[in-house]
Amino acid sequence: MTGPDVRLHVGSGTTRGPLTVFPVWTDAVSCRRGYLTGAEATVDVAERSGSPVVEELVVTNRGNSPALLLSGELLEGGWQTRALAGTTLLAPGRPTVQSVVCVEQGRWHGATAHQRRARRAPVGVMRAVESQHEVWDRVRGYAAVAGHSPTESLADRLDITAPVTRDLTRGLRPLTGQRGVLVGIAGRPVSLELFDSGRSLAAHWSALLHAATMDALGRPDVRTPAALARSFAERVEGTALTLAGPAGLGARVRGGHRVSVDAVRWNDRTIHLSAVAPEA
Repeated sequence: MTGPDVRLHVGSGTTRGPLTVFPVWTDAVSCRRGYLTGAEATVDVAERSGSPVVEELVVTNRGNSPALLLSGELLEGGWQTRALAGTTLLAPGRPTVQSVVCVEQGRWHGATAHQRRARRAPVGVMRAVESQHEVWDRVRGYAAVAGHSPTESLADRLDITAPVTRDLTRGLRPLTGQRGVLVGIAGRPVSLELFDSGRSLAAHWSALLHAATMDALGRPDVRTPAALARSFAERVEGTALTLAGPAGLGARVRGGHRVSVDAVRWNDRTIHLSAVAPEA
């Protein structure tokens, strides 16, 4: 497989402190989604029965349509709060075991059920998804900008920083036809997230901006230049992708060296794509 099956068009960025947000459009033809995502998707999450497992949760789509869950979505509560390790498209009514990482090191008790609010872990956490200990280290690292959590919970720190996020991102909304968003922090492009519809982007908009703000707090107030943002998008377009296995009803494709690209395809189209720049 060559690169992503869409062309990316990056618009003018809006800068708020260290955060610059660029709208992204594509030339992909708009079509009926056929799935639900974000808070509109009815999904139950529970610990493994009998003996909970840190890196696994049981997820069930209670709706009548497939449900798109994104990498980094927080599954809060249970014996400890986790983040989904990979994007997946859940079939209706079928419990599946999903790979997760713990983002609350100091707790291992509680109820079996989780709350899902479609909140997201920051890119800084998800870059470490292959190492649970490094994920814990990164969650602890946010204490410098987000304060104390008695259980080292990422959810607590999202709660603490919510007022700052609202102030920093007030008035930012997806534009007409916009399908994605490119985030720059302190002068450098950091991530790009793309959906197959503006409705899906809108469903995750607030969570995306809050997660990006967590990574931006404490960084220098430097605008990310449009030229760097467009160069980043061009690298995403040029990234060769190969099949990496199933993603529920969809197929996961991955690739990248100068940029890491992870996408899910379903019904012959890319329904979600995320791209992350290497760490400085």
